[in-house]
Amino acid sequence: MLKKSQEKFNQVQRQHAETAKKYAAEYVSSEEEEEGEDASGQEAGAAASNDAATRNILGDVLKNYHGAEADVGKTQEYLQHLLESRNAVCLICIETVKRADRIWSCAACYTFFHLMCIQRWANDSMSMKRINHEQQEGYYNNRGEYIPKPALDVHWDCPKCRREYEPEAIPRHYECFCGKEREPNAHPWLIPHSCGEPCEKQLNPACGHTCRLLCHPGPCPPCPQTVNVSCRCGSSPVKTIRCAQKSWTCARKCKRKLACGIHECGAQCHDAGQCPPCQNRSKQPCLCGAQTKEVNCHESRWQCDSVCNKPFPCGLHHCESVCHAGPCGPCPLGLPRSCPCGKTETRAASCSERIGTCGDTCEKVLVCGQHLCPERCHQGACGNCLELVPKVCRCGSTKKPIVCHREAICEGRCKRTRTCGKHQCNRKCCDGQCPPCDRVCGKTLPCGKHKCSSLCHQGPCYPCNQKSTIKCRCGGTVAEVACGRERKANAPKCKLPCRAASKCHHPNTHTCHPGDCPACVLPCGQPNDTTNCEHPCRAKCHDAVQVVTREKNFKPVGPWDVPKETVEVKTLPHPACTVKVPVMCLGGHETADWPCSSSKPSSCGRQCGRLLKCGVHRCPLACHKVTHRASTTQDSRCEPCSAGCTLPRPEGCVHSCALRCHKPPCDPCLVSIKSQCYCGLTQVFYKCHEFYPTGMEGKEPEELAELARRRESFLSCGQKCIKNFPCGHRCTSICHPGRCPNPEQCSKKVKVACKCGQRKVEVSCKVARATPTLDCDQQCEAVRAQKQEEQERKEREARAEEELQNQRELEEYERKFGKRKHRERKRHQVQQEEKGTHWAVYVAPVVAVLIGVALYFLFVQ
Repeated sequence: MLKKSQEKFNQVQRQHAETAKKYAAEYVSSEEEEEGEDASGQEAGAAASNDAATRNILGDVLKNYHGAEADVGKTQEYLQHLLESRNAVCLICIETVKRADRIWSCAACYTFFHLMCIQRWANDSMSMKRINHEQQEGYYNNRGEYIPKPALDVHWDCPKCRREYEPEAIPRHYECFCGKEREPNAHPWLIPHSCGEPCEKQLNPACGHTCRLLCHPGPCPPCPQTVNVSCRCGSSPVKTIRCAQKSWTCARKCKRKLACGIHECGAQCHDAGQCPPCQNRSKQPCLCGAQTKEVNCHESRWQCDSVCNKPFPCGLHHCESVCHAGPCGPCPLGLPRSCPCGKTETRAASCSERIGTCGDTCEKVLVCGQHLCPERCHQGACGNCLELVPKVCRCGSTKKPIVCHREAICEGRCKRTRTCGKHQCNRKCCDGQCPPCDRVCGKTLPCGKHKCSSLCHQGPCYPCNQKSTIKCRCGGTVAEVACGRERKANAPKCKLPCRAASKCHHPNTHTCHPGDCPACVLPCGQPNDTTNCEHPCRAKCHDAVQVVTREKNFKPVGPWDVPKETVEVKTLPHPACTVKVPVMCLGGHETADWPCSSSKPSSCGRQCGRLLKCGVHRCPLACHKVTHRASTTQDSRCEPCSAGCTLPRPEGCVHSCALRCHKPPCDPCLVSIKSQCYCGLTQVFYKCHEFYPTGMEGKEPEELAELARRRESFLSCGQKCIKNFPCGHRCTSICHPGRCPNPEQCSKKVKVACKCGQRKVEVSCKVARATPTLDCDQQCEAVRAQKQEEQERKEREARAEEELQNQRELEEYERKFGKRKHRERKRHQVQQEEKGTHWAVYVAPVVAVLIGVALYFLFVQ
């Protein structure tokens, strides 16, 4: 059992290792860069992930740059060009530059080449220049002067921008773009050929700052640092700008004096010393004064095209200078002259006299720089040096005398191998700088059709320079490509119609193209057999549609395994018709546009609303199927009315209609109402419809007054009112509402007396209110006087009685509480006195209070 488990584990482990190795190889390999064009249709899924990785790498490189986006655009373009597949091509071998290749980048145009290609290019260029220089010789010009061959200037140029490099600049090592690291390793998450460290190159133009991007190809972006500087003319305050901007222009005008010293500049803000010339015009003569014309202020001194032609003082010769200022000077032929060798000088020779040779030896230094010319004084340049001197040959093996102007060359042959590494130099007296091999290579080129016509060389041959033709799919368009690139080159763009048979029922409307025809984008237009309607199918043509199917029974070994996808071309059925057609709802409430495939009457969701037979209510059901949609009355499928009567009752009636829902009007209300009469002694009974009749809304005032009188009779008990008039007598009217009528006409008999009450007369109530009291007579006065005397007598007796009572109480008080004589008393007598003393203590205050109350009422009244 354990052995089987171990074998199963080992098997799964091997599968995992193989799968991981496969995906790692696909991840690191750059072969997809060469096959990008052929497999472009199969890499659509990986394009999104590659774009995301490119954006991440660009973001990491540019994360430390804080300048404007426009400033870093050129550098970002180089980065994008490098990261995209098949964009990096070596211009020497015309091959793709892969991530793992060793490269060299030009410092001027930033184009990169294979390191081996640029080394061979530089060596070949310098060898060709040396050969051309050796084949050149000095010569004599038409004036008899010897022109030596130019000095050897050995350098090599960039294949693209032709920038010159010295021989020491031939790259010997593979370095990253910033030059810090040799042989940088290829990393999938860094820019190819980059070390991943900050660039730190000095920015151009030099400002003292360094590049802050990570190691990158192409030029460094402008300096993003900020500096405080004034404007160009210096008249504005300091402003913060980008270091790469260097300066800024204000809106003011320059007030500096122009070169004429008269006018001001007036131009917009600019650097000092850059004022434009003065444009004011005036008429000025030329330097010689022969002509006058209108010129700009800054052109006040101008020359005409005329030759001066004024005679010199000698009178024999004329000035040949173009228009000039001042005198012409002396005749140049009359100045001190010498013979051709320079030994004899004539001071007073006339300008018309010719100076000949002196007859002495020339003795000028020859071209060799060591010997003197042995000929007599002569016109023209000296000849070659003919002195015999011992010289060592170029290879240094032989020394012999030879004419000075010639080079010593021995007969020995060089046995060194040339730069091709195959053939010997075999050059006479070789100085060790063997020229490149001059034999033809003759190898078959990668195209397989032609042979290499270059000189013998190391490494692979250059691509074939012959041209081949490629055709489009239909053969109507032909293009030329480099020989051997027929398979990898894209087919030429053809504008002729595509001749391939159409996969659907539509004719092809696109132009000629490589690969499969694109999917048809025209509408189908055939009858829709899915919906079986009269509308043609409006969907995009689906006769030939690519359908992706996945393996159903797929069991992944690990998370990296994905099910296999199969792409098949199928004819899909017509989709449901989507043409909008008007459809009325079940209840006939509205008409809406529905897709043809769903064009069946359905409920709109609104309330049915058909008037029921009761004539009051409407069908409460949601929109439902009916027999006649145009009808507005109750249908057989409508819900019958089951509510009670909801008609409004007469105003004041609080009883509901006993009938079910019906049409108006309701029957009269027969409910008997019991209520108290106006006087409140008796209960009255009346019918509801008699007290609250129907249809009284909008009646005439006479009818409303009659209804009020009838209601008043219903609520009256018919007996005498029990209320009293304000005078206090009972109302004489029958039971009535509100206040009693005519209270001022009360005729009840009342007695009216005088003020003293002795004289009394019986009169009616209304008369008594007019004369409330009678006047007193003599008898009333006599009775009033007698009563007054009697009252005064009673008051005197009361006061005398009160004073006597007070005197007795005072004596009693003094007797009990006044000073007493001390004498011996018996014990039982002492106890009796103590009891009496306690009683007096409580009674005395009570008596005092009563006396005070009596005095108060006596004096107040």
